[in-house]
Amino acid sequence: MREKMDKVWMKLIVSIFVISSAGADTGYFWHITDFHWDFSYWTDQLSCNGMNITQPGMFGNQWCDSPFELVQATVQGISDVKNDVDFILWTGDSVPHMSPASLSKDRNKELVRNITNLMKDNFTEQVPVYATFGNHDYYPRDQYPPHGDPLYNATYDIWKSWISNSADNITDAQSKTFLKGGYYTVLARPGLRIIAMNSNLYYTKDLQSQNFDDPADQFSWLDNVLTEAKRNNEKTILTGHVPPGYTTPRAVRWMTKKFNHKFVDIVQRHADVIVAMHFGHEHHDNFRLFYDSTGSPVVSLFIAPSVTPWRYQLPTGEKEPPHNPGARLVAYDRQTGKQLDIYQYYLDLNKANTDKFAKWLLGYNATSLYGINDVTAASMGALVNKMTSSQESHFMSYVKWYNTNADARSYPCDDTCYEIVMCGLKNLEEDAFSKCLPSKPINGTSSLYINIFIIVFTCLLSLLMISLS
Repeated sequence: MREKMDKVWMKLIVSIFVISSAGADTGYFWHITDFHWDFSYWTDQLSCNGMNITQPGMFGNQWCDSPFELVQATVQGISDVKNDVDFILWTGDSVPHMSPASLSKDRNKELVRNITNLMKDNFTEQVPVYATFGNHDYYPRDQYPPHGDPLYNATYDIWKSWISNSADNITDAQSKTFLKGGYYTVLARPGLRIIAMNSNLYYTKDLQSQNFDDPADQFSWLDNVLTEAKRNNEKTILTGHVPPGYTTPRAVRWMTKKFNHKFVDIVQRHADVIVAMHFGHEHHDNFRLFYDSTGSPVVSLFIAPSVTPWRYQLPTGEKEPPHNPGARLVAYDRQTGKQLDIYQYYLDLNKANTDKFAKWLLGYNATSLYGINDVTAASMGALVNKMTSSQESHFMSYVKWYNTNADARSYPCDDTCYEIVMCGLKNLEEDAFSKCLPSKPINGTSSLYINIFIIVFTCLLSLLMISLS
């Protein structure tokens, strides 16, 4: 009875938003990412990041990847919230954080297949899923080859019914690019094209692609698809796993410098046909903006929070703050592709484990949280302009939801942190980002400067030891 009432309330809430959404033809799509399903959660806990979890929660632990119960509760949960969406973006990383010895090509393939079947069981055939690879989905992880691989062939057979479900019936072209490099494009509806990229080819950890200028010819393909989209009066959504730019406040760039530059250049040149970009990988709720030569925001890059609650801890002693599982519903104008709003759902992991019941909650909708009309690049740029200090209310809301409404006190963002975050929101390339960074700490020392000090001190100490030997 309780589950039935909760589903009724969730559907009522969504219905209210549907009625109030601007535009006469509003469509919706889900964006889910980074399941990282730990098949060993109840036995060996192979993903639990050096922690011995003596009392694992039913739906997970914030040091571990997702048990099946969380994976299942997520797919069923978003279906209960809103089942009649136009499509779903699934941006990869089904495979858990664990050593290669515990994984294999067959194991990784089965994890992807099982989650695929779970989605097909919970949504109708009329709801295609536009899926992309994550860096962990390859075996061994990160090492995507620059041209062709048996993984592409095997996964194409798993996803074929989705990839070929296109309004422009170019299945042959889709299969060729997918088998070549794990990327494809589909016409989701007349006038709106999905461009699903294998951006893992540009990852700094992918040693197989570093010596290539255009791995799997994906850059030239992307340039051509965007050129054709403009000719055909289409708008596009770019989706993938590893995003361009810098994650902050850690100030880490995921793509190699040359690939990041090429990607940013293509997006800026074709900004007039790109309505938004939706990526994963970072496990946190954040966004970035592409600007044109006049300083106007032209494309929004949205990065959705992960399903997995897994958190990192580094050899330096740095530990990631806890974060809750998330799933994202996006409203858009079906006629123009314009991105209207984001409804961010989350699972209060501690409460779900205590209650032994997964209740997905609406955390925020972006237009209300940030006081903007929609989530277009212009509106997100106006939001960035309002974030004038670390204590400004909109920036504080951004910080709160960075960890999907986990304990905000575990992610204090002082003035130095604020400066780094703001640089990341507006500067996606290395030179501009580096110039933007504060030259010295403002109030307190951030982990970025601590790490720099450690590196310099270690080098000096090494030189001293050599001179004494």
